[in-house]
Amino acid sequence: MTPSLRRSLALPVVLAAVIGLSACGAESDSATNAVVSTTSKITRETTATTPEVTAVADEVAPVDDDDHSDDDDHDDHDDHDDESAGLGAHEHGTAELSVAWIDAEVAIDLISPTFNVFGFEYEPTTSEDLAIETDRTEAISAASIITINDEAGCTLVDPVETEVERDGSHSEITVSWLFVCDAPDQVEELDATQLFAEFPNFKDVDAQWISASDQSAAELSPSATTLPLRR
Repeated sequence: MTPSLRRSLALPVVLAAVIGLSACGAESDSATNAVVSTTSKITRETTATTPEVTAVADEVAPVDDDDHSDDDDHDDHDDHDDESAGLGAHEHGTAELSVAWIDAEVAIDLISPTFNVFGFEYEPTTSEDLAIETDRTEAISAASIITINDEAGCTLVDPVETEVERDGSHSEITVSWLFVCDAPDQVEELDATQLFAEFPNFKDVDAQWISASDQSAAELSPSATTLPLRR
């Protein structure tokens, strides 16, 4: 399955949620932002041709250039707050997890600074760093890193995808899973226990999920590793 097809499988649930849920009122601004976050990350190759999603994203997330007038006062290079272009600012230890669920299909994207996975963000050139990147990429692609409760009978439809984007000293990795579940009515929660066990640099993961009829968000951490997929 090609990347564009994989991402397009999540598009119906995103559109249904954006059009349907927003019409009846979202719980809060954070819930609306979860829709935009999920749309932009899981369906990044298709949203450019979807006017409804683009309009919502533009309306919810306006850019205010005046907010950065005091950037000279912030010199924390570990958090990359001075990166004004490309991938944007981020913080080591944090990540974003987006889940789109419709019928039997559950699509998941994890977007993280590569520091959390590789231990560095620069582009590897030495044999040691290249070996670390290869090993850690294989580890985060393991089927057990992100799981759904056993009762749902969910399996990966094809290998986990990974993509690294670099811009100067700032780099991010996107990891994408697509599950098909034998008993989708039994889907209850996502478990990231192995993610935190295998990659101790992860400290705080902002997780959002959206289905054809509902949406919610939660924070995952080493002491809170499960994301309820129902309310």
